[in-house]
Amino acid sequence: MRTREELLKALVSFSEPVNSLMQEIREYDWDCEEELIILKPENIQYVLNLFLCGSISEVEVRAWANAIERREDIGLLESHKETLDEMVFWLANPEINYPINHELANRIVSNLQNNISI
Repeated sequence: MRTREELLKALVSFSEPVNSLMQEIREYDWDCEEELIILKPENIQYVLNLFLCGSISEVEVRAWANAIERREDIGLLESHKETLDEMVFWLANPEINYPINHELANRIVSNLQNNISI
């Protein structure tokens, strides 16, 4: 069995299918005393670049964002905390925010590069 940290690294880096990672992560309690991994702008940009080039679908982007949203064991890079939090929220909840499409992906990449959340 892989460690929680190994699974979270794979999740944040989108190096394996989200569904199979989530099955393994469920072996661990939801609560966690510490942040084991830090989400960085380049993690979201990588996922969105895969989407923009057609390698993954909006459904996969949403599943990834839902898997990382509000996890206690995944922290946000301090210098981009507000922007990262909002961009993950946008991607995890397209039904109440914006549809996941090329326009949104480009907007999020720009927001991350400029560290703005509005």
